Amino acid sequence: MPPALRDREAAIQAGILIDVTPTALQLGITFPVTITRPLWEVGIVTNQSLPEEDQTSRLRDILMAFRLRLASLTTVSPLLDFPALLALPPSRVPQPLPLFALIQPDPRHQANVTLLLPNEVSLSITSLN
Repeated sequence: MPPALRDREAAIQAGILIDVTPTALQLGITFPVTITRPLWEVGIVTNQSLPEEDQTSRLRDILMAFRLRLASLTTVSPLLDFPALLALPPSRVPQPLPLFALIQPDPRHQANVTLLLPNEVSLSITSLN
């Protein structure tokens, strides 16, 4: 197994990344997608106790925002910004949440993607160097 794939799998096993590929596939995203633990806690689970149905809906909203951003591009860069509309508790009004997608080559797929919060971007780029 290539090192990058091992590292990704290790991060998933450690709970640092959450594999959301099955949901991404349902939305037409044809490559592996993970979400960082901080984005999962802020954007999906939140500090409120949301029903699983609401969590699934929030995940789909984020993935669809990413997919729409991808569809709007003629050239894809390794780091994409995109907004997702989410209600962040205690507010019930959706607000644009700026997010990023880190796209990396994958030996088994065209790419693999990690979705993350803006404050995680510099950490991700530093760890790639």
